[in-house]
Amino acid sequence: MTASGSLTPAHLVLLEEACRLADRLDWLNAIILRWASPVNGDGEDDEPKSADIQGLLAEARQQATALRGLVAEIRQSSKGSTAPGGKPAAKAGGAGVADLSARIAARRGKAKG
Repeated sequence: MTASGSLTPAHLVLLEEACRLADRLDWLNAIILRWASPVNGDGEDDEPKSADIQGLLAEARQQATALRGLVAEIRQSSKGSTAPGGKPAAKAGGAGVADLSARIAARRGKAKG
């Protein structure tokens, strides 16, 4: 993810959270698959009830939706930070005081001579 372009610190935090969500989805999937397997223990009464599995499925759907949103936001930011040729986009002119002072000085220099 970071090899294609640099991410801002805020987007690195989003990437870390996306990784956590992916790990959580793997964990939920393992639980769901273990519960749904044909060999479901040795007949003990500790099997999850139907409502339990529905809750796990709902949580997995919510986590997947959150992951999709984070990945989309990270992709959107990485598209905005690179030019069409894959090179980093050139920084636009700043709007800071130093930039404004330089532009005023340049105009005054042109006006004088």
